[in-house]
Amino acid sequence: MGLSQLVKQATRVPDVVGHTANCLDLLLTTDPDRCIVTVSSPIGTSDHCLVKSVSTFSPPDCDSRGERRMWRYKSADWDEMRHFFASYPWQQVCFSSEDPSSCADAISDVVRQAMEYYIPYSDVPVGGSAHPWFNADCAEAEKRKHSAFLAWAGS
Repeated sequence: MGLSQLVKQATRVPDVVGHTANCLDLLLTTDPDRCIVTVSSPIGTSDHCLVKSVSTFSPPDCDSRGERRMWRYKSADWDEMRHFFASYPWQQVCFSSEDPSSCADAISDVVRQAMEYYIPYSDVPVGGSAHPWFNADCAEAEKRKHSAFLAWAGS
């Protein structure tokens, strides 16, 4: 999946003597060059630093071909996804290697797996028609429907 972790410094300030600062924030992306992350001091009495991410994205090239995955978050089964994450054997994934990047890749694979199980999606063509069934007959029917509505609304 090629995800990169953007937060590289500690985001939790220890409030107990002997504890060490650590990073609690996962901010993963497939395009780290388009993101700027800043970590600021905690606000008030919080023991957690403020994390800000600014991303710059431009629309895909109209000439590009291929498919794009469209996730339908409103139809997701969030309760089952939470259950999936809660019951997953994270120990095996998080500590499967001494290499943090390898572990991050393994975690990314689990997150993607959960998304594919519990969030409906469809792969749609990029640069082509997202509705290949919408042909000239459909366009004509839509035009007639609109004309009929205007005639009804005007009376």
